[in-house]
Amino acid sequence: MLKKRQNRVFGFVAILATSVFLGLMLYAMTRDPNLVPSQLVGKAAPAAEAKWDNGDHFRSTAVVGRGRWVIMNFWNTSCVVCRYEAPELDRFYRETVLRDSAAPLFVSVNIQDSDQMIENYKRSLNLSFPVVADSSGKMSLDFGVYGTPETFFIDPEGVVRHRVAGEVDGPTILEFIRFLEANPRLTAEQAIEAFARVRAGAS
Repeated sequence: MLKKRQNRVFGFVAILATSVFLGLMLYAMTRDPNLVPSQLVGKAAPAAEAKWDNGDHFRSTAVVGRGRWVIMNFWNTSCVVCRYEAPELDRFYRETVLRDSAAPLFVSVNIQDSDQMIENYKRSLNLSFPVVADSSGKMSLDFGVYGTPETFFIDPEGVVRHRVAGEVDGPTILEFIRFLEANPRLTAEQAIEAFARVRAGAS
């Protein structure tokens, strides 16, 4: 009799624990990840090394903190949103970055896909921008990336000013940089609210 009662109690506790866990998971899935500021905001961007998809060596210190904004976009080939975002970012790269020496630099970082997968992905979407192959995942870990796509706005002094979880495009990037330059003392929370307004206005 006592054993049956103990089994019922154990079963109830197990069901309760499972329900709580599932509830927390569902809540997390409905939360906008942009509402949680990146721990890097306001700090120097991490130094990182990897290889370009053409085999050359990439060092973040060669582009970050060199007097130009840097837009660093993390993605992978299995990300559905990244597939919609990539052509817009390629347009930004071709029509803005390549044509204007004062424009923001654009660094596209693939997370843990093979060289062949990156090549096939670029070919299928007709992408022209070079890709940093973060095959080990270390670069994404250093930046605290927990989902894709994520995009970091790094100012000309090399400080991370904002992180966006989700899709971005060229007009939004440029307009938000103008906003950040005009409002250098924004808190991370204020920047999140401002980006939402800028994205809505640019769309």
